[in-house]
Amino acid sequence: VAEPQICLACEMDCLFLSYFGSTVGKDVLFLIEESSRNLLGNQGDDESRSNYGDEIVSTEKGYPLVISEMITSSWKSGKMNHLAGYEQRDAHEFLNAFLELLGKHIVKFRERIYGAVTLIDEDNALSPKPEKKEIDIIKQLFQGSLRSVLLCEKCGVKRIQHEPFVNISLSLSEEVERMQRGKGARVLDISVETCLEHFVLPEKLGDLVYCSSCGKKTETKKQHTFAKLPKVLCLHLKRFDAARNRKIENFVSFPAEGLNMGSLLSHWCEVTRLESSSYKAEDVPTAEPKILYDLFGTANHVGSMQSGHYVTNVKVDKTWYHCNDQHISYATEESVLKADGAYVLFYIRR
Repeated sequence: VAEPQICLACEMDCLFLSYFGSTVGKDVLFLIEESSRNLLGNQGDDESRSNYGDEIVSTEKGYPLVISEMITSSWKSGKMNHLAGYEQRDAHEFLNAFLELLGKHIVKFRERIYGAVTLIDEDNALSPKPEKKEIDIIKQLFQGSLRSVLLCEKCGVKRIQHEPFVNISLSLSEEVERMQRGKGARVLDISVETCLEHFVLPEKLGDLVYCSSCGKKTETKKQHTFAKLPKVLCLHLKRFDAARNRKIENFVSFPAEGLNMGSLLSHWCEVTRLESSSYKAEDVPTAEPKILYDLFGTANHVGSMQSGHYVTNVKVDKTWYHCNDQHISYATEESVLKADGAYVLFYIRR
């Protein structure tokens, strides 16, 4: 017998419903399942169907959630087999795969719901069939856009294309350390602001690139800047240096509030040739916008390149919590900001 199809959107619904039920002390999932059985199966008489809600099973308030079923479902989905099992896995790799798969399942789930309500009569739909981009919550929340530019240093012609992203990987290289030292910081200290500044710096490519305007290969600069910023900004700190088989242990500082991404938008930091005949002084922006983000979560790696352990910190309302497997405890903002091994940072736009 074939196993039922896995739907991560349904699993996420169950997770949120279980969380809600834990806060009110009721088994909400039982209520919904009983409602579905009575409506679809027409079981029992009218009186029993009207009274089933009085028999909702009570649960202990604050009962902890176990998300192992969500993780198991992602493994069994058929699209994340390479991350299944209990061996050492990379949290950033899992995040990418999980968000991509969850987004696809949400779209499929919403399409099935629309198909079900319009099966008998199209007038049952309260609104027209939505476009995929309108129902993919993952893209709405996490996806931004980078503006990738290739600049010919001989003629100044730019070749531009836009690249979507759901998180940004930031280098912790020696070059970033030099940038940080130039700001007067301690040798081992790096700030996430410096990492972001390094990310948008233009770099001279080692190989010549063909320029259609010059008709030959020329020296070229490449740059990534932010064309569109997401609601939720995920920053991945590249701590694992596979080339040297080592983990970069530098402490990385990051703000709890007010991370300004405005100066990293394309209009304010994109490379230009000032000596170009098309350049005009008024083209240079005189002020930067403030696009502020506040921290609400971190994933930290404790250990070495070969083995380690992940812990997380999550902010709910105004309270921080430290999550270490099944152990959940209160945390202070100071302890979150000073913790070693910050690996993935989660910010939300104001």
